[in-house]
Amino acid sequence: MHGIRDAASLPRIQAFPDLRRHQRDPAQHRRARPLLLTFIAESDMTQLPLELITIKTDVVVVGGGGAASRAALSARQAGADVHLLAKAPLRTGGSTVHGASEIMSMGAAGYGDRKDSAEVHFNDTMRAGQGFIDPALVQVLAEDAPKRIQDLIDLGVQFDRLPAQPEEQSTDYKLIRSDFGTYGRAMGVGGRTGKAFVDAISDELVRTGVHVDAPVMLIDLVRDRDGAISGVLAFDGERQRLIHYIAPAVVLGTGGMHGAFQQQVSTAEMSGDGQAICLRHGAELVNLEFHQFGPALIHPYVQLFSKSCFILHPEITNSEGHAFLRDYVPADLSVEEVLDEKVFPFTTTNASRYLDIAIAREINEGRAGPHGGVSLSFAHIPEERITAVIPNTANWMRERGLDVRTGQFEVGIAFQCMNGGVRMVDTDAQSTIPGLYVIGELAGGVRGPDRPGGNSLAEGQVFGHRAGAAAGRRAAAAKASDAATLDASLEGIAASLDGGTSNPDLDAIEGSIRTAMQRHCLVEKDAAGLEKARSIIASARDALRDARFGPQTLLKGLSLRNMAQISDLVLDACLARTETRSGHYRTDYPETDDEHYLGCFVWKQEGDAVERDWKRF
Repeated sequence: MHGIRDAASLPRIQAFPDLRRHQRDPAQHRRARPLLLTFIAESDMTQLPLELITIKTDVVVVGGGGAASRAALSARQAGADVHLLAKAPLRTGGSTVHGASEIMSMGAAGYGDRKDSAEVHFNDTMRAGQGFIDPALVQVLAEDAPKRIQDLIDLGVQFDRLPAQPEEQSTDYKLIRSDFGTYGRAMGVGGRTGKAFVDAISDELVRTGVHVDAPVMLIDLVRDRDGAISGVLAFDGERQRLIHYIAPAVVLGTGGMHGAFQQQVSTAEMSGDGQAICLRHGAELVNLEFHQFGPALIHPYVQLFSKSCFILHPEITNSEGHAFLRDYVPADLSVEEVLDEKVFPFTTTNASRYLDIAIAREINEGRAGPHGGVSLSFAHIPEERITAVIPNTANWMRERGLDVRTGQFEVGIAFQCMNGGVRMVDTDAQSTIPGLYVIGELAGGVRGPDRPGGNSLAEGQVFGHRAGAAAGRRAAAAKASDAATLDASLEGIAASLDGGTSNPDLDAIEGSIRTAMQRHCLVEKDAAGLEKARSIIASARDALRDARFGPQTLLKGLSLRNMAQISDLVLDACLARTETRSGHYRTDYPETDDEHYLGCFVWKQEGDAVERDWKRF
């Protein structure tokens, strides 16, 4: 039997001989007898029991956002028994459900402009990411997106419509022409599009019998002797128990690394777990130096501020009351021109970059307000213009008791999304590890330095569906075999629960990581700042490597280890790309260098070393 061995083989971990790990049929969920792991502290011999239960299923999906919920539903529709694990309760975690802006939408050709097509969508996406993204993935994205829109309509999602159908459109849906898009093809739901998706899909996956296990954190992948996936190890922090899921197919949709930044527009439980765990198992990661960020309301609530908010020409001042933007804009440009050009996310490809640079530098140099941002005011803008230009933002604020014209707002530069991640090697979103599918913000290969607006939600739906369906097919064809790596995973947990004397201040370590990444890994980057951040992250990793946790702090401790590891790799990627390209702005290398850098870095761990390779799609 694989898994826990006797007490002699696991220092200070006692496996009670009269208890055994029991498999259970999913229908008999609560009848499993647990294996008790007992942590014995050397100092006082206090016993802190952990249970280990085993669940056998067909497909495990990890994550609670739009991509993961879609994958779980599609796997279930393919006939698989499915367990969905989420670090936060369903409908509360991840980028999709919390994403909100005036124009948050999903792009799909076929529901609007008669001249638009999947071919045009493909060309728009390739033009924005040429050399960095896989054309085969982009092709299925463009071809499948309209089908996934129809699925959402069938599930009851009410996309915004116009009073009458425009002559040039094939439907009366309200369409947005987003950045890098030739035509208007992005469809939204009142600025809260992602939440509408997750709510509709969650209702259906619960109705169809998907098992939702939340809050539960992914601890590790479990692989067989041939290196293929055979399940996962997870931790239920509320019940303080470990869960070994046996499954021949696993879909990861664990999201990005929002928790590594002080200012971010999603939920902090996304700490790079999936990226770090996949790296340790030898999966390939790409495009890690490219991530999306830009101006966002950070007080009294958090919400992205898109172009619509800035073309109103709000007043922006620092803590001294100074309207500072003019100080950063070249003499041949007006402040109004910069605001009119504003796009989200930050990019060096147009004049709007001066807004992001100015906000970030004012904050970094100590001229921020009490909540860490600069002041923004719409007080001088007529009510009717606000209603016409930012109706969704105005309604969103009104729901929270705020008035756009009289509210006191602070704006910062907030992390929004990773463009790189674990590389998808086929159009079903399989990673370089057999049986492991990667989707959503975790995945890499379809997002480069730039991408058309509306693609993010489309990617989650398209590849979530394809990964879930493929996982269901794999589960039907072959059951999980041995759990060759489980012992090592359990030994790692045993070591982390060891009764050593290390008791680090986890809040302080978390704060140091966030401060370093916010200061040195967003708008303006240079070698000195990136190296300083790496030094801070290295100290955090050293403290966490030697740390020992109790059951109550295990989840946070392991999350911080993952956060520190993936932060270090992102910094390494930013250092390696000695050029400026789109949102990757190196002040010490301000030019774009197509001769040497028109392609992506590929990162892979071999043993204890992480190696960098090169790939041009």
